[in-house]
Amino acid sequence: MCLTHDVDRIRKTYQYITKSSKGNRRRMRRLFEFGNPYWGFPTIMRLEGKFEVRSTFFFLQESKKINLLRPKDWALSVGKYRFNNKRVSEIIKMLDRNGWEIGLHGSYESCKYEDLLQEEKKELEQVLGAEVIGIRQHYLNLEIPHTWKIQCEVGFLYDASFGFRDEIGFRDDRYLPFHPLDNSFLEIPLTLMDGALFSNYDGEDVVWDKCFNVIKTAERQRGLLTVLWHQRVFNEDEFPGWSNVYTKILKECMERGAYFGTCKDIRDLWVRNE
Repeated sequence: MCLTHDVDRIRKTYQYITKSSKGNRRRMRRLFEFGNPYWGFPTIMRLEGKFEVRSTFFFLQESKKINLLRPKDWALSVGKYRFNNKRVSEIIKMLDRNGWEIGLHGSYESCKYEDLLQEEKKELEQVLGAEVIGIRQHYLNLEIPHTWKIQCEVGFLYDASFGFRDEIGFRDDRYLPFHPLDNSFLEIPLTLMDGALFSNYDGEDVVWDKCFNVIKTAERQRGLLTVLWHQRVFNEDEFPGWSNVYTKILKECMERGAYFGTCKDIRDLWVRNE
């Protein structure tokens, strides 16, 4: 079991207008509320601490400019944050001190450009005060094999972007990490992502059945199951049922005797046993 969280945005912005889980009245009331329903980090730390497991957080510093005339692009550019934002840098350091791994969530177009990827890696390392060895590209953008080559060139030891955006399961029947460049650089495939599971929401029981089938497949194949739950979805009011399913995944896999680790843990384990 490899547990991961992508930190796409740290606060709710245009979603107050475009999305509401509790109806229009609540949506309008929330325009005037204080607080940050997308923060999520304390909830994850408490939950994973209870299970005595750790995960990898991939932080994003998006460079794509805002175009207010293209609402479809708002998800890429509205609500951006920087690594050196005081609150962001504090949570990065707190997570690191307490055993969670910090990785880079490469910006939308960084899959193409080595210099952009290098800049983002350097800026995150300056905040963290340590080397960043892992990456997952935003939107799982991969230009194969170009993206892997530039990731390796700038010093990443692994990537965790090989998976599906809109469905769950094992892409190309990859049940284990693999070396896409025939060197030490490792790909850690993604299997279960929250957005793909809940995109056509038919109820928590249906979602859980899908997760359970993937868990059984991973166990049968003696494979790696990598899970991605964004930190913003651990708010029951905003995303009802999402954190419950994540908790059930942890419980089920723990009862089945799974090994739990960060992406770094998985890489270290893989390298030791090759």
